[in-house]
Amino acid sequence: MLEFTKAVVAASILSAVLGQAQTPAPAPVAPAVFEVATVKLSDPNSKISIRLLPGGRFVASNASLRLLITWAYDIGDERLVGAPRWMESDRYDVVGKAPDENPTLDQFHNMVQSLLAERFKLQVHREHKELPLYILEMDNDGPKVHVLDAGAVISPDPFKMAGLGRLSGTSVTTTMLAKVLSGQLGRYVEDRTGFKSAFDFTLVWRPEGASAADLPADNDARASIFTAIREQLGFRLVSSKAPVEVIAIDNSERHPTEN
Repeated sequence: MLEFTKAVVAASILSAVLGQAQTPAPAPVAPAVFEVATVKLSDPNSKISIRLLPGGRFVASNASLRLLITWAYDIGDERLVGAPRWMESDRYDVVGKAPDENPTLDQFHNMVQSLLAERFKLQVHREHKELPLYILEMDNDGPKVHVLDAGAVISPDPFKMAGLGRLSGTSVTTTMLAKVLSGQLGRYVEDRTGFKSAFDFTLVWRPEGASAADLPADNDARASIFTAIREQLGFRLVSSKAPVEVIAIDNSERHPTEN
């Protein structure tokens, strides 16, 4: 899902066949890096957050290294393996300034990957591991979401949580829905709906595991998230187990190099 920018290394086949002088392969493209970045231990009482701010700024507050890695590689927590316990307990504040004032989300991901490799000596590899997962499928009656016209622009900031158990999406795809459901369920969700249209939706369900003070007033009247997805969206979640691509930790250092 997320990799450093790959170098272009292929030479011209046509030139080789014709015996002409080959054009040298372009030099490898360096990974995207922050122009300036600081990393320091955080105040444990501060709010946990990761924000992308105007001017190409990345700001993480009270973030564990585990959170920074999963954000940088755009994966759910269940897809990070081999992480020591301190990756969750130690917290950091990270501020980075991109060389461009309007980097894409992928560029931000790459810059944070580069920062983690440089400052924490993080080394990872990708592999497949058998994991429990949910498969997002079309329910028997078909989708009940608000389907948008063909050519609708996919939103870069599509999801909103209006309190516990209330999620809305604007101009999203089922792949995006599966990803956000992974975060809600703590288990990888794979999209197998075959549904290609963009759509809007609102999903309301009964959250489980929250304290009574945090639960919405109508919590007891709501359906579980599994029933709500079927009744309100026209999809269903099927429990399964299959090989899933994960990020495995090879090396990391607990104390980042100095700013």
